[in-house]
Parts: sequence; structure tokens; C-alpha cells
Amino acid sequence: MQVQGAELATQNQDQPYRNDNIPHKLTLGERARTVAHVCRTGTLCTASEKHDGHPFGSHVDYILNDAGSPVFLLAKNAAHTRNLRANPLCSLFCQPVSNSGQGGGRCTLVGALKPLDDKEAEELKDTYIYFHPHAEQALSVEGKFQFYHMEVNDIYFVGGFGVSATWVEPGKFTEATPDPLAFDAPGIIALMNREKKEELNTLVRVFIGVDDADQVDIMSLDRLGFDLRVRTGAETKEYRIGFREQVQNRFDVQSALTKTLQEAWEKENGFDDLWEGAEERPVIMYYQSYQSM
Repeated sequence: MQVQGAELATQNQDQPYRNDNIPHKLTLGERARTVAHVCRTGTLCTASEKHDGHPFGSHVDYILNDAGSPVFLLAKNAAHTRNLRANPLCSLFCQPVSNSGQGGGRCTLVGALKPLDDKEAEELKDTYIYFHPHAEQALSVEGKFQFYHMEVNDIYFVGGFGVSATWVEPGKFTEATPDPLAFDAPGIIALMNREKKEELNTLVRVFIGVDDADQVDIMSLDRLGFDLRVRTGAETKEYRIGFREQVQNRFDVQSALTKTLQEAWEKENGFDDLWEGAEERPVIMYYQSYQSM
């Protein structure tokens, strides 16, 4: 059977298979900003004062200000705070718990930490306490904690294992907004992967041209579409399938996913005429594939 998308093996993530007029994936700035927005905890790496500048990692809580810069409440006598007084250069590693491991998206913000002035600290205090309630008790102990913010000089974003790993311009990160599905996506992905295995295999046959996939999983989901990981034998590849229209909430995305699966079923079962005149769905293959051990 001739299946749409069979020639995808020659495509890569910068060459949409069809209909590049429909936005089909987030910008790197949006993806990195979304990761940092979701986490709110990460690993702060400072230069150890005790060990001659060796990298020193600490678990920290944070929020992002309007420009995407992390804001921290740090104990003045903590090891990482002492390190920062000697050398403010640092980095913050962020990866959501719901998408951990080599296959998950993550980012590292590189910059320098500086204390917030009293006015800025007062403006952000309530927001910080809202997301990190324990901070209220910490702030009740006078003189023991202080707010800092990171001046972000660069961002390194990794989309997953064997997909994308690149530096992101700080301006692109600052001007980006987090994806509106950031907090709903993990639950929807888990449900789809658990309950829609047969339908996902149909989707892969129709839109990608892979007839013998051993495993198909949705890896990420946003307002523009979703990423699929397809394993066939020892080979694993990742693809992007876009929505025809942007979605803005969990109800919209559930509808869009249902329509995508329905379209695949109808096309595989001879109802192609139902889709005559419809916009072609964006489908791309990411650069890398890799051999599982």
C-alpha cells in the first residue's frame, strides 16, 4: 500500500515534509522558556570557594521574573551563597521531573547572580511565597535569607536524546512566552501512550510510512503539535506531527489529538475523500536516529 509520508526518511527537522505555512513547532526560545517555567527547582552550579573553583552543584528553588530571569531566595550562610559572594558566575540546570532522563527536554541558564534590591524583593516576595510556601517561614527569620536574581547571558537547550542540543540567544529566550499546555501536557501524554497504542501505530503508518514499528510513544506535546518516538527493531527515530490550528488549553488539545487519530484511521481505511481540500498536515523527521543497545 502506498502510504503518505513514505519518503520521510530523506527529511530532517529543518525541512517540513509538507505545508510549511502552518506553524508546526515551538521556537528554541519558547521551548527553553517553557522548561525553565515548569521546573521552579533546579541545580545551581557555583564555583567552590573551598575547592579552588571546582563546580559545586546545589538544589535550589526559583521563580522566573517577567523577563525570564530566575529569582532565588538563598540562605546567607549556605555553601553556594558563600561561593557566589566570591564569584557570582554560575549556571542553573533545569529539567522537569515529569520528563526526566536522557529522553527529556532540559536547559542550562548561564549567567551571574546578584542580590535584588529591597524594592524588587518586595515586589516579587508574594509570588515567590505562592510557588514556594516554605519561603514565608524563611523570610520571618530576620537577616538569614536574601533574594538574588540571575542575569542570564546564554542558554543551552537539549530537546531529548539524539534530537536537538544548541545554544539559544538570550533575547529569544527573554521575548518568548511559556507554552500554555506546559503543565497539562505530561498527564495527557501519559494517557495517550497508555490508552491509544493501536491508534498511534495507525498514525505512524499513515503519516510517516512506517508499517512495522515495535513501539510508538508521544514524547512531548505543545500548542502546535507533538513529537513521536518510533522504535523499529534496533533503530529509534523521532518525528514531529503538527496540528492544523494552534490550541490554547487542555480541552482544545484533546480535541486536536482526537481529530489527528481520526484522520489517520479514515485515510488508512479508504475515506481519503473526507480530507479533500484540507490543509496538508505538517510532518517532519528530526535529524538523529540511534541504535538501541
